[in-house]
Amino acid sequence: MNIKFNTKESKITEHGIETMENKINLRFNRLLSNMSEEELNFHVKVVDKKFQYKVELTLPYMGYTLRAETYDKLSSIAALDKAMDIMERQIVKVKTKLSRVKNQVPEFKGAAPATGEDAEPSNYEVVRVKSYEMKPISVQEAIMNMNLLGHTFYTFLNRETDKISTVYKRKDGDYGLIEPQ
Repeated sequence: MNIKFNTKESKITEHGIETMENKINLRFNRLLSNMSEEELNFHVKVVDKKFQYKVELTLPYMGYTLRAETYDKLSSIAALDKAMDIMERQIVKVKTKLSRVKNQVPEFKGAAPATGEDAEPSNYEVVRVKSYEMKPISVQEAIMNMNLLGHTFYTFLNRETDKISTVYKRKDGDYGLIEPQ
């Protein structure tokens, strides 16, 4: 299992990093035993904020990007434990979903989406650009991905309409779908 740490915004020691790495290995080796070492790439970001620690875990897993972000006032290790709990639930959820669905999601053969770097400059400043692989998925899978990432919206290639669509979480707790005409 490859574990990459980003501790630029933290004052964590080497011993702290080793402890975190051991905890991750112990917790997820059993759960992720079906995958090869090369496929498992954990990304761990540790940030020391004013009076709390923040830990972000990211794991590309079976075509999904699993992400957990937690805070703790005591230590970064405690924040890691909380993030690992969330990540473990997400892995189990994806495994359960994939075991129910017999057919795999087909690979998208279209061109890669534009990242917006070629766009004309405007008054708005883009401070972060994210890109991801866009496979054709159902609306239900898009909602699951959105919830796994902890976001309030998710843009995807709709398997039923073959158009790029967006699902979003409404303030009343329901979900919405935006489709082009």
